[in-house]
Amino acid sequence: MAKITQKEYDQMHAQYARMEAYDQWTTPFNEDNTITVDKDYEFQPKTRTFKAGRFVVKSLLRTMLPIANKLLFDLKIEGKDNLKQVDNAIRVSNHVMLLDTMINFQVAFGHRHYMTGAAFQLKKGFSSKFFRAGGFLPLASSIKAMSNLDKSITEIFDHGNSVVTFYAEQAMWEKYENSRPLKKGAFHYAVKNNVPVVMTVILFRQPNWLRRKLGVKKDCTVKICPPIYPRNDLSVKDNLEYMQRATQEMYDRTVCEFYGYDYDKYDMRLTPLENKYVAKGFIDKESTLASKPDDVALKKKVDKELAEKARKALPIYEEEFAEEDIFDYYDCDDIYSDDVLTEHPVKL
Repeated sequence: MAKITQKEYDQMHAQYARMEAYDQWTTPFNEDNTITVDKDYEFQPKTRTFKAGRFVVKSLLRTMLPIANKLLFDLKIEGKDNLKQVDNAIRVSNHVMLLDTMINFQVAFGHRHYMTGAAFQLKKGFSSKFFRAGGFLPLASSIKAMSNLDKSITEIFDHGNSVVTFYAEQAMWEKYENSRPLKKGAFHYAVKNNVPVVMTVILFRQPNWLRRKLGVKKDCTVKICPPIYPRNDLSVKDNLEYMQRATQEMYDRTVCEFYGYDYDKYDMRLTPLENKYVAKGFIDKESTLASKPDDVALKKKVDKELAEKARKALPIYEEEFAEEDIFDYYDCDDIYSDDVLTEHPVKL
């Protein structure tokens, strides 16, 4: 299968977002050679062999992941105290990289960590044993298997100081810089076990000069949000809706603050570039939503309009210098940069 470029991923994400198909998978995967997760599947075996294997795997992860995450992503974690202050918690993370599991394991250091995910990731052989020893809890379509998962999560919280992570958006969208709707499954487990939800958001920033020279396109910052607790004055159903809504709002605000979107005008159906342009007042949200997403064409259009405005605003002393002055006025970087269209007044 041909490799999909990031620009192709971005185009797919833009199309699905316009359709509000936020849980559509865009990353290729296969279900060949997978383990069947049914009523007989043991999520966390109680044998001595499994416990010994779990100790070894967890020790390796604690040792190696900080080094790997620093080298691969120059990882920065903000808001660590928000997770440290809780005992048990359901942790919700956005799903924006194939290797974001590595990041999420490190973020949960200090707690016993378990992570849910699609069952097709469990392949027959050593890898499935490694995953399970690392705390992987597969989500299955079998009602009985999901009932067993429910019991397993309750047992995990009975031990205390435990975090169970959910990718509540469901599908992975590579290096996506918008939020997406969070599904309710994770919040069911929070309400059932009377534990808080802690939202952690993986965000992308521009690498430093040296890492750009080494070919790194994006580095990662993780923001750990304050915990959201179930309310004693609400029913189970209302509590689930409250926690889902409050977590979604916190997620949306975190994304808007980091990437420079206007929260009041922010719309998941827009591309990240469109949200930036709406925030700057370059484009109208409603008319943009009525058109097909095309970041390349949009950037050319906005660049042209800004250049024309700059042409009219600048005093033109010599015609031969006019064009150069206009493009000195605006830094029109790559459309996937965080620094698009930064003003730099020209010194004449």
